[in-house]
Amino acid sequence: MERFEYLQNQLKDLRLRSRFRQLRPLVNSAAAVAQIAETGQRVVNFSSNNYLSIADHDKIKKEVQQAVSDFGYGSGGSRLICGTSPTHVGIEREFADFLGFEAALLFSSGWAANQAVLKTIPQKGDLVLLDKLDHASIIDGCLAGEADFRTYRKNRLDRLEKLLTESNHQRKFIVTESVFSMDGELAPLEELIRLRDRYNAYLIVDEAHSIGCLGRCGAGLAEQTGVLDKIDILISPLGKAFAASGAIVAGSRPVVDYLVNGARSFIYSTACSPVNCAAILAALEVVRTEPQRRQSLCELASYARSELQKTGFEIGRSETYIIPVILGRDETALKAAAKLLEDGYFVVAIRPPTVPPGSARLRISLQADHTKAQIDGLIESLVAFRTDNHL
Repeated sequence: MERFEYLQNQLKDLRLRSRFRQLRPLVNSAAAVAQIAETGQRVVNFSSNNYLSIADHDKIKKEVQQAVSDFGYGSGGSRLICGTSPTHVGIEREFADFLGFEAALLFSSGWAANQAVLKTIPQKGDLVLLDKLDHASIIDGCLAGEADFRTYRKNRLDRLEKLLTESNHQRKFIVTESVFSMDGELAPLEELIRLRDRYNAYLIVDEAHSIGCLGRCGAGLAEQTGVLDKIDILISPLGKAFAASGAIVAGSRPVVDYLVNGARSFIYSTACSPVNCAAILAALEVVRTEPQRRQSLCELASYARSELQKTGFEIGRSETYIIPVILGRDETALKAAAKLLEDGYFVVAIRPPTVPPGSARLRISLQADHTKAQIDGLIESLVAFRTDNHL
């Protein structure tokens, strides 16, 4: 028997079910116009999470170059050894102020932050209630922890209330994304806070796809909804609108101190590099001082949703700059993505297990530098695909 034959058999099965995934290198992968590395083809990029189009912002590049010159690249160790610099502390202070919390803690990634919070804060004898569409890092954090967990759906808050009513656990935690990454829908934060208060629970919100983009100051959906001061723990990954890497967890001082002392993904991870820290601080200044980027993004999103609906495409309940074109079958989504690529549009097909079976889709991700003409061209290509395939 060939070594790892069992893996080859499973990969073969993925191919047969149109669920095999491959890497496709892009040049300028975050930009609104990118290039396929293998072919040199220039494409309008509708798959990047660079929502505010700041990945190549002059200010950020200048600060990054200065940080390389001043500090080099590596941080030298984990945060509790020698990896904490004045810049790390400054980022945490700035984000605590920006988000309106007592304290904040910088993690190396959004995954690490969600793992830390969900594995460490809810404990044995507690209950965690997750939205069924919450990110895999949230689910895996719960799987790694000792608390019990159950799921609900944001459009079925009666089930959430039933779970809260029936629970005899010591503590109860409600966990949600603010903007759902594959649907573009908004979480009903006000209703969740009402249930949190009624049943003496805690509310944890992941603002990965809303920080920088929503709210008057760009602090996210909780700011836009006017409930920022009612969130118990706010998780803000920085790999989307902030065009960096890392994540902020904001909360009370006891929450942050407990994570420093008990969160394995914090304790045993190398600290963010000085270069990345410089990018984060510069991006925060851009978010604070260039609100026109948020305005442009939201205007383009409204236009794109309206035009897609006019032409009869199913976009679910998207209310944001993440717009799914739901096609159903995995192979249909793959064929559509291939057709769009031929026409010069890079849009990734999203298939199970990322989304439920039967809901394969194209995930359109807008950014502030897109134009209405680019959106029109994308929709024309989609219409042509639908006509050619009698959909």
